[in-house]
Amino acid sequence: MIKATLFPLAAMLLLGNWFVTPKEMKSADAMALCEAKPTIENKPTSNFRIERNEEARETTILLEIVPEMMKFDQESFKVKAGDKIILEIDNLDGMEHNLLIAKPGTLDKVGAAADAMLRDPKASEKFYVPQIPEVLFSTKMIGPQELYTLTFTAPTTPGKYPFACTFPGHWRMMNGIMVVE
Repeated sequence: MIKATLFPLAAMLLLGNWFVTPKEMKSADAMALCEAKPTIENKPTSNFRIERNEEARETTILLEIVPEMMKFDQESFKVKAGDKIILEIDNLDGMEHNLLIAKPGTLDKVGAAADAMLRDPKASEKFYVPQIPEVLFSTKMIGPQELYTLTFTAPTTPGKYPFACTFPGHWRMMNGIMVVE
């Protein structure tokens, strides 16, 4: 009943002459109305935070997965060597993702190993995490709108440790660097 009533009204609004332009409106003003830009920008916002407890040598980091962008909200973050790291990954996207941290300079090797997992019928059971020594820490597949906490001890060797989502094909866009100081 509602559809039958609303459809003709919508058609009259779109096709009919219900909106009469006042005679005093100039064509330039009418064009300006048509060219108005939306007030809401499509910029991802970030709630990125790092909290460090010096006494406990513990760092808590919130890292978000940006919806519909195939990326993390931060390209890098810093931690202290040997600290306990509590990495909270908030998957704000509509699909599953994981996160792994690898040895410095090994992103391409880890990514290639992740791509090769497509031939493994048990890849999903392994959360698409390659079983190679370059992978230091990893999560399970994190569902849409799920918050997952990965707790680990940061490496004692300073360096730039890549992190990435290794769901097939994601690692090329969804990666960053954990800087260990």
